[in-house]
Amino acid sequence: MFLRATSLAVVATALSISSVFAQRSLPRPVKAYNRTTVPAPPGMVYVPGGSIVMKYGQDLADSSSYKQISLSPFFIDATEVTNAQYREFVDWVADSVLITEYLKDDKYFQKGHKGDTVTARRINWGKVGSKSLWRRGDSKIQSALQPMLDHGMLRQDLLKYAFESRKPGKTQKEDKYITRVVGVYPNTMVWATDFPNSQIDVMVQDYFTNPAFNDYPVVGITWEQAQAYTTWRSNNTSRGGKSKYNLTYKMPLSLPSEAQWVYAAQGRQDLRTTLTAYGDSAIIAPRDKKNGLSANFKQDEGDYTGDGSSYTVHVMSYAPNEFGLYNMVGNVAEWTLDAYNESAWAFVHDQNPVLIYHADSNEADVMKRKVIRGGSWKDNGMQLSPYTRNYEVQDVPHSYIGFRCVMPAPEILTKQVATRKATAAKKKKVIKNNDKATASK
Repeated sequence: MFLRATSLAVVATALSISSVFAQRSLPRPVKAYNRTTVPAPPGMVYVPGGSIVMKYGQDLADSSSYKQISLSPFFIDATEVTNAQYREFVDWVADSVLITEYLKDDKYFQKGHKGDTVTARRINWGKVGSKSLWRRGDSKIQSALQPMLDHGMLRQDLLKYAFESRKPGKTQKEDKYITRVVGVYPNTMVWATDFPNSQIDVMVQDYFTNPAFNDYPVVGITWEQAQAYTTWRSNNTSRGGKSKYNLTYKMPLSLPSEAQWVYAAQGRQDLRTTLTAYGDSAIIAPRDKKNGLSANFKQDEGDYTGDGSSYTVHVMSYAPNEFGLYNMVGNVAEWTLDAYNESAWAFVHDQNPVLIYHADSNEADVMKRKVIRGGSWKDNGMQLSPYTRNYEVQDVPHSYIGFRCVMPAPEILTKQVATRKATAAKKKKVIKNNDKATASK
């Protein structure tokens, strides 16, 4: 009898447990979906999906280089990445080197396993705080910092960031993931090397470091450094443990594909306002009817100031386009994710096309070419055209090339596909038609 009771208890318990698991395995109730807005991460705007005709060639008469493509929605930075934003990256790398290589203070590390080396331990950024460590006046920190300085400035050769990048093979199984190590400090000498025999010392010495230029686009950045920044910004959990860039969606950031960039730029307001031609070459110049020229570019030979500035301008200058994006044309040309190939139109996909190739440092320059778009402060109006496609080598920086970031985004449902509720009248009509069909049988 005792055994019988025990058996029943076991059976009852088993049934109870199976009932719990059965409840857990019930499908989640589906709710009607009619969301019409998607909150964008800080500093980004939402670009809905759509279809455009992309032009990959330079010759307007060459119809073979046109390709109709479709794009999924994405978030994109409203502005070019600024000096102040990029300095956060440099400071983060500098603090990482200082803590792991020179300071080696246990209070800045997460608790690890016995036997872990200092470099294998993870930094506890919550202990570092909101202000960059290397900039503080603490005597212990400043003493440890000395080997990282040269004439009071950070040694740029020490500021390196490691990240993984995919190198596509002939098949997906042959893809390789390679660790890249990139120096992160901008090349501030690009102003002098790009424009020799020009009085440009203030740009060389102050442009990246002086707070007066905080909200101007960062330049002197290679494509590889831009890639490093997007990876850091995707994963950044410094200064208190939470990423201020990526709190909502936890999606990876990247450079925009060429197609994403063109699609976002073609939503621009200036294509729908007055166009002005300069000289005999029909150079296109965006013009605001009320305020004059509405982009930062070179108006004519030797004429840089008609748009309001000699060099770059604040990243929120002029009016934004219809997506809310500033300076998609002019100011600085922008790196895209794509490798440059004249025949890309022939083999990229027509859905979210991109041509990715991260060349090794020992490969020929022709393999290192990356697409840049948009024209810059030193270019004439023709470079601002949506048909103009240029390139630069991935490890060569310039004073007129910057970048912005993108992130994948969910769809916003339109009226066409939003959930609908049948009206009572429609329901009665359906029931009536069903009854008639049944009676006729």
